[in-house]
Amino acid sequence: MANFLVGPARGGQLSLTDALGRRILLYDGARPSAAKADLILQRPARRAVASSPITLAFALRLSETTKILDRFVGIVSAQEAHLVLPELVDRFRSGQIQNAASLQDLRKMQYDVIFTFAFPHDNPSLAGALRHYGLPFATIDAWYESSLLDRIKWIEFIGYFFGVEAEARRVVSGIADDIGRTTSEMRSEGRKVLWFADFQGYQFATGGGSWVAQAVSSLGSSVMTPEPEASGSVETSREWIGDKMGQADVIVFTMVRPSIQHISSLYPEVLNSPAYRNNRLFGFSVGYWQEGAYAPERWFRELASALQPNTDDLSGLRIFAQVPK
Repeated sequence: MANFLVGPARGGQLSLTDALGRRILLYDGARPSAAKADLILQRPARRAVASSPITLAFALRLSETTKILDRFVGIVSAQEAHLVLPELVDRFRSGQIQNAASLQDLRKMQYDVIFTFAFPHDNPSLAGALRHYGLPFATIDAWYESSLLDRIKWIEFIGYFFGVEAEARRVVSGIADDIGRTTSEMRSEGRKVLWFADFQGYQFATGGGSWVAQAVSSLGSSVMTPEPEASGSVETSREWIGDKMGQADVIVFTMVRPSIQHISSLYPEVLNSPAYRNNRLFGFSVGYWQEGAYAPERWFRELASALQPNTDDLSGLRIFAQVPK
């Protein structure tokens, strides 16, 4: 189950519990008297702010049938480079979606709700700041879900705020059906995947309880990880990563379009890996995070293609990026 709860709708009221366990009361019509909740909000929400490009990507996908993206008026600490989907770039350039570069900017904006995120999971700093200033917010936990399908269900969570939850469920169901077809058509048994990041002196590997690991597993393969139960990413070392490269059939280096020269300068072991020998070394495209959230079924199908042992032509990849030798 996704990390939010939906209570029964009664008398035009709907109760949600967000990723931080905060109770949110949504109501239609007149504000309920004597209501108690962390956030009480009339719906449909008129103006919303996103704290992540991923939230805007979810809203854009839902907006194809509901137009709720028109309700999003801002994003926290964004730059145009963070918004790669053309519709979002256009809205950012035109000022339809404005940048809140600081909490001071955010406090001046007019909105009903800020959609924030639970990162880091044990003490989400932005959510803490929003609580401190008494700003209205709801927390999304898509990053730490242990299932790709649970990650997608946060589209439904957003939909509740705008009264379009039925359409949101249809969108999520359609995505799930597409992922199910890929699972049955493109399984690759027994492939070992090393999925890691090396950034500013820190190294992280995908946790075995993450939605990425679950997606790999559902396709018949497995990730190598120092923590089999961990959600999200876990800190590790270059020694651990280098040691695992000799076993890796597929390597995903979480950097935008890395070169083999860069990777091998950090990890000379990569040149002896099965992944390198068989052209199964990948990075990310510029639009990885946003396109992956907007079109998770395409993300999943590209992952399935990357796991195929006998596919030579991967030129059609748009979310992942194959590293040339």
